[in-house]
Amino acid sequence: MIFRRLQQGINLVEVMVTVAITSIGLLGLNSLQLQANRSTQDSGNRSQATWMLEDMTNRIRANNIALASYDTGGAAVSCANPPALICSAYNDGNARIQAAACTNDQLAASDLWEVACGFGSNVAGSSVTRSSATDFIANPALIVTVNADNNVNLNLSWDVRTGGQDADGNTIYAAIGDSTESKNAAGKSTYTTTDKIAVRRATYERDIKP
Repeated sequence: MIFRRLQQGINLVEVMVTVAITSIGLLGLNSLQLQANRSTQDSGNRSQATWMLEDMTNRIRANNIALASYDTGGAAVSCANPPALICSAYNDGNARIQAAACTNDQLAASDLWEVACGFGSNVAGSSVTRSSATDFIANPALIVTVNADNNVNLNLSWDVRTGGQDADGNTIYAAIGDSTESKNAAGKSTYTTTDKIAVRRATYERDIKP
């Protein structure tokens, strides 16, 4: 007599395989979405950086009589030291501030500050106020070099997809772990991970002839 065993439903192995395949697919979709978000943000940063360089170019050409005053001496414009006079009218978030009467050299210092640092506007009751292109990219650094032949080089760099801060408060892009193996008297291995911090910067450069 032949007994025939009919399969009823799905056994546990088939369920586990299905769950594993589905999980791998979902992880792939999640990674794809993160990459798309990263690309979108990086593209937006490049657009803002292009706008900043274009703005700086136009300001230099409009005030080329004070061309030498735009040279930052090889260092980035310091946003910790605002110029004595702001030569453009702007809104600080509460009221309109009239432009100061400036010399050409003072205008150059004001132009550098406005493009590299923004006006620092703050709307009362808001958690974040963005009033210029520099507010949309992370840690922009603008360097302007005026050469002996009066050609001007603009260098703008910024952090790309910063991932937060390390234990020392430094802005980081990624933490790369290095593992070191050590063995005790019984021969058991233990591993110590040391994080190396890698900061990724993007840079745009432009040469102009005022």
